[in-house]
Amino acid sequence: MADGPADRAAALPDTTATRPTSRDVARAVGVSQATVSLVLGDKWRGRVSERTAGAVRDAARDLGYRPNLAARNLRLGRTRTALLVVPALTNEFFARVYTGAASVAAEHGFGVVVYPAPDTGGRARDPFASARTALDGVIASSMATQALGSLHSSGLPLVMLDSDPADGTAAAHVNIDIADGMRRVAGHLLGLGHRRFLHMASSVRSWTFDVRAGALAETLAAAPGTSVRTVRTALAVDPARAATEAALEGPGPLPTAIVCDGDMIAAGACKAVRR
Repeated sequence: MADGPADRAAALPDTTATRPTSRDVARAVGVSQATVSLVLGDKWRGRVSERTAGAVRDAARDLGYRPNLAARNLRLGRTRTALLVVPALTNEFFARVYTGAASVAAEHGFGVVVYPAPDTGGRARDPFASARTALDGVIASSMATQALGSLHSSGLPLVMLDSDPADGTAAAHVNIDIADGMRRVAGHLLGLGHRRFLHMASSVRSWTFDVRAGALAETLAAAPGTSVRTVRTALAVDPARAATEAALEGPGPLPTAIVCDGDMIAAGACKAVRR
């Protein structure tokens, strides 16, 4: 007669019965479960001898024991997970930001989840039922705090990258010297003899682009005989190409130098110049 459902269930291996526990590790070494938790939680120094800590790690490895991180995080009220909010994933800059954040986070036992905001002008919604219960913090790159929506109001620690340092709502700001970079670009072009500039600027207004525009205008204003025309375009190759072509076909003398707000715009400008 064929096996019934109960017979088939009984035939399955009971993996939970063979899975090693912290009690098994403690029994193998002859220490308490609390000692095992201290060692495997890397909190043993000054409380457990190095010899005992080594024995616990060896026993855990030999038994194939792995701590239940989900249970530990629930007990501690932490998820060891940060959310990285970026305007888009199609831009290589933000891919590199994620790579760097994930690499550093991993060194500290954290994970990073990336979340592209719906669009650069919209508000980033909470992708979780509750960000506070799912995350330990938020990193936002090239965005304003008012665009972070419910993520900002969740009360989680917020670190802003490439954003206005005067915004005091973030726990920390990490910026590069954007103004100095643009001054160097303009100074280099002026040194080559250029005096007629076309600034292909982002149509998305942000602190970063405003700082670049201000530094460019300031540097050129200090050089006699210079002129600059600003044309705004989307941060994408095809719109930038079309906008640059239109600017180059316009009335008046052609510019001798084009300064772009980003790589995607520069790629479009190069296509326009070649055409």
